[in-house]
Amino acid sequence: MIHCPSVGWCSGMPEEKKKKQHLKRTRYDIYAEIIRVIYIYGYCPLTRAARSTNMPVDRAKETIGELVERGLLVEDEEDGKRVYKVTVRGNQYLELYKRMAGLVGIPVPEPIIGL
Repeated sequence: MIHCPSVGWCSGMPEEKKKKQHLKRTRYDIYAEIIRVIYIYGYCPLTRAARSTNMPVDRAKETIGELVERGLLVEDEEDGKRVYKVTVRGNQYLELYKRMAGLVGIPVPEPIIGL
């Protein structure tokens, strides 16, 4: 318990000792990250997209499935492997996301490339 001058005793840490809180990614942030990673690679298998966006494979699979259903990604086959490619609609989503992030001052994180 800490003594707070305005309200008496309160639980919590003083402002200086609070750790920086990490902002949680919204669904739309995750969509944009996945689309960006696949766009950068040109085509991308599920595991590479999951690693590059720092997501578990099962959640990445579910999210990529949603993006395919919405027409932002397309599923294809390259050398006997299932890969995903960005559609024109996916590019439009990514451009809109970047513009909106710029308007409100949200930094667009760089994907983890090279894994």
